[in-house]
Amino acid sequence: MTDHPAVVGAPVAPSGPETGPRAHPQRPGGPVGPYAFVFWNDDLDDAAVLAQLGEIAEAGFVGVTLSARVGLSRRVGYLTDEFLRLVRVAVDECARLGLAVMLYDEASYPSGSANGAVVARDPAFAARCLVPVTRDVVVPDDGGETGYWRPALGRDLDARLLAVVARRAGDDGPDDAVLLPVRAPGLVRLDLAPGAWRVTAVFDAASGGTIRGAHAEQDDGSALAPPAADLLNRDAVAAFLELTHDAYAAALGEHLGTTVVAMFTDEPFLLGRGHRRLARPYTPGLESEVAAMLDDGSGVDVEQVLRRLPELWDGEDTRPGGTAPDATGFVRAYDDAVRARLHRVYYDAQAAWCAAHGIALTGHPAEPDDLATAGRLHWPGQDTVWRWVLPGGDPATSGLDGPESTAPKVAASAARLRGAPAVTEVLGAYGWRLSLDEARWLLDWYLARGVTTPVLHAFFASVRGGRAFESEPDLGRWNSWWPHLPPLVAYVRRVAELLDAAPPVWPVGVLSRPDAVPSGPVVRALLEGQVDFGYVDRDDESAAARHAVLLDPDDVPDATALDVAALKERLRATGAPVVDAEPAAPDLRAVVLSDHAGFVFFHEGETPVRTWLRLPSVPDDARWWDPFADTRHPVERDADGRVLLELERRRTLALVPAAGHPVSRAAPASGRSVDVTGWRGTVERVVGDRDAIGDDPAVAAPAELGLGDWSREPGLRRLAGSVRYVAEVEVPGGTVSARLDLGVVGEAATVSVDGVVVVHALAAPYVVDLGPLAPGTRTLEVLVSNSAANYYEGDRRPSGLLGPVTLAW
Repeated sequence: MTDHPAVVGAPVAPSGPETGPRAHPQRPGGPVGPYAFVFWNDDLDDAAVLAQLGEIAEAGFVGVTLSARVGLSRRVGYLTDEFLRLVRVAVDECARLGLAVMLYDEASYPSGSANGAVVARDPAFAARCLVPVTRDVVVPDDGGETGYWRPALGRDLDARLLAVVARRAGDDGPDDAVLLPVRAPGLVRLDLAPGAWRVTAVFDAASGGTIRGAHAEQDDGSALAPPAADLLNRDAVAAFLELTHDAYAAALGEHLGTTVVAMFTDEPFLLGRGHRRLARPYTPGLESEVAAMLDDGSGVDVEQVLRRLPELWDGEDTRPGGTAPDATGFVRAYDDAVRARLHRVYYDAQAAWCAAHGIALTGHPAEPDDLATAGRLHWPGQDTVWRWVLPGGDPATSGLDGPESTAPKVAASAARLRGAPAVTEVLGAYGWRLSLDEARWLLDWYLARGVTTPVLHAFFASVRGGRAFESEPDLGRWNSWWPHLPPLVAYVRRVAELLDAAPPVWPVGVLSRPDAVPSGPVVRALLEGQVDFGYVDRDDESAAARHAVLLDPDDVPDATALDVAALKERLRATGAPVVDAEPAAPDLRAVVLSDHAGFVFFHEGETPVRTWLRLPSVPDDARWWDPFADTRHPVERDADGRVLLELERRRTLALVPAAGHPVSRAAPASGRSVDVTGWRGTVERVVGDRDAIGDDPAVAAPAELGLGDWSREPGLRRLAGSVRYVAEVEVPGGTVSARLDLGVVGEAATVSVDGVVVVHALAAPYVVDLGPLAPGTRTLEVLVSNSAANYYEGDRRPSGLLGPVTLAW
């Protein structure tokens, strides 16, 4: 096993029955809840594989997604006997630990190429595209001499000249387009009427796209990057399934359908990465399918399609995959044909293989708002990476507008149609500056929209060399806040299981295009007005049976035109459950659980929410349940039956029946308090090289720390890790319940009393309820972990217990 930077210390698992490996509640195909996305990105041996899986199980995950990743050693290889042996070792161990397994179907991403082995089997299996070569021609009025043109796509020997089309300059319509014959050896006679023409030669060629491979020398930009395969080619896809899926089946046998619950396919990308400029997806024969897509009964032949191919480059903005979701006419028909073939040839073949082997197909499509493609997965999914969505008020990343904002609802809406869990790949490539505060917000953002199976990206086998900066951060042992991840995992699992047991009620269906669902002011108004919804395809005739009201955003020009109050009255008239917040609380997301199981409220804003909720059918024994602390509290009602909700930032509360669970005593609203002083802090855990955490090697780190920012200590300037602070406090008799205010913390804290873990605080405000304390001298311990960016990026983020610390009772 390759040596790695040292990590001293171990994570603190949540107390109580949530700790350690355990049986998971099953649903058809596998458990819901958090999965760990495992990156095998270095040289591996059995001991390393088993150790990482043990840590993940101890942290409370329900499963893992096992994947090869850039940096995997050549000794292990990809889909080699040694690689598959290690996969078997891992899956055997997961079976012992009670972890479900999703297999990953590619070496890095995007999926479908088997690390280049598909194209190695047959070069004709490489991803293909259409690309244009244009020439402007002016034919004089007297006709003049007719010339020839030999269009060429550089020195590409295998490019096929599919069509040459001449159109009048400035006229993009099909009526005057002329399909010119091609003569040997590839010459086109420019026999055109007088006037200005643009002549477009359309070539069928290899896209030149690649994937990110398994090994360090196979990444983007490398001459050894694996070629992307043609996912529209049945034979290429069959080769992919044979090389990858059949190899897994042979290695894992009886584990498929038991421990192995799913196959994860990752944003299949038709052109590959780094493809030719102006490329549009293609495979030989696609023009016949485009003709069928265009045919309205009057008959459309292939020649008519070829004549219109230049329209593909008439200024429509295309996505990286070469499609244009806002296109109309011919371009729309072409993209629809591409998508239909991708569904049929790639997704449906994968789905059939998985079904035959007793597992689910999951993962996510290339685009976040593609409802139709997500729906081809047994467990529909999406991803949110690269800091595309963040807490705060920036409209570009708020999670309330733009294609990325639709990802959770797209996954959940597609999953609802299948009666399946919705999946997300989340937290990936957010950088070492990702805080648990941000992670909690992102996970809540998905949970509030109905996603119950988040795959947390990622858990690195290694951070050796540049591996620390490949889609970072690691969420496991190489991260400073790893000791505080288990309580967050336990929280996500509790909420996911609640949402799975009583799926949210979506009274509104938002009508959508199949490949590009809407975001914008109308959807935002629904979310901010606590009106839950699902996306539905405009052509889905069954949608009216699933939703009380169908809403077409095209009929509502802006949010001010959507009368949410009137919409709620329409919903009440149908008998649908409605949530009203008085005063309005636009940062509050409300989930109504089915079967009268209760309500869940998520806070997506930055300031505390205090509002009265008018809710349908609140049972007399209802209690507020805090799924993070797993505590229950009394409900306050007013004379009108409204329920008071007080919710801090980064908090979630569920209003559910008491079900015999004990109710926690209320924390003190006022009373006595004391400043807790005399804190003594000692370094307990260090990420990275302990000898490289100071600015000056000659300056020794202090043996003991008090309150304050340890990054201001020259000897601890780059310390990323954990410090344990200890202090004593005198608790008087008669203390019913105590609350500890930690003041400023950088960045996560776990509080113990007399050696027993009591509570975790991962985000401000760092105010925690300790419950009743016995009188006398009590020992308080606060384990604080800071940002890993202090070590990996050289940041100086506030670190430690800064205080002041106050105990109130």
